Amino acid sequence: MPLDRAFKALRQFNAPDAAPLAGRKDRMAPFWDHHFPGDAHIHRLARALSKRFAIDLKEFCEAVEFFARTRKAIRAPVVADLFCGHGFVGLLFGLFERRVERVILVDKMRPPAHDLILGAVAEVGPWVADKVEFRREDIRHHVDLPAGASVVAVHACGPRTDRAIKSALACGGPVAVMPCCHHTSGYHQRPTAFDELLGPDVAIDIDRTYRLEGAGYSVEWTAIPRAVTPKNRVVIGRPGGPRRDLDYDPRI
Repeated sequence: MPLDRAFKALRQFNAPDAAPLAGRKDRMAPFWDHHFPGDAHIHRLARALSKRFAIDLKEFCEAVEFFARTRKAIRAPVVADLFCGHGFVGLLFGLFERRVERVILVDKMRPPAHDLILGAVAEVGPWVADKVEFRREDIRHHVDLPAGASVVAVHACGPRTDRAIKSALACGGPVAVMPCCHHTSGYHQRPTAFDELLGPDVAIDIDRTYRLEGAGYSVEWTAIPRAVTPKNRVVIGRPGGPRRDLDYDPRI
């Protein structure tokens, strides 16, 4: 059974009748505003997005809950959101983390929704727009980033998650990923028994954990609520852990 967690930032969705709504792919619109009635920045942001019809409710909940679980580990002067799509996760760091001075969004296309979402974020936090850089780049191996930059990647399909991890290792910064599409990830070192006992998704993320710890990172697993998405595992790696020799040959 995958990990599950209660809603941390959007606690109104912990109510049994509200939780299923968080996974809906309906575009946020003003008729959703009664779920976000408060004066807190996150409620104001939700309403600003709704009036622009800028993002699906599922994507909003997914990004906000991911951010809530990773912000303390990931905040740094530079945060890079790789395979970012519309870049909402990176923008959340720019909005809520004053320590973040620069947000680098990287994807091969800049979707029209990005400008709508950036407009909503800037309405709540005018300081965000000057922090944001959107790079149109097809990430084949890894991205060149400033030393110590933090890396996030939410549902970067298959090998894209591994490229995000590789980018973090290259610049020596922390990393947080929420993987998906494990079956397209290609070859990972892992015993076949792990696939049979735990399933390939968990086995692949175990290998990713081994790789991070082998590079001197401390790693933890957490999750966002399954009500948002079944692909809810979050892997967080922070440099400064003990470097461990974890190489192994799965054929032995």
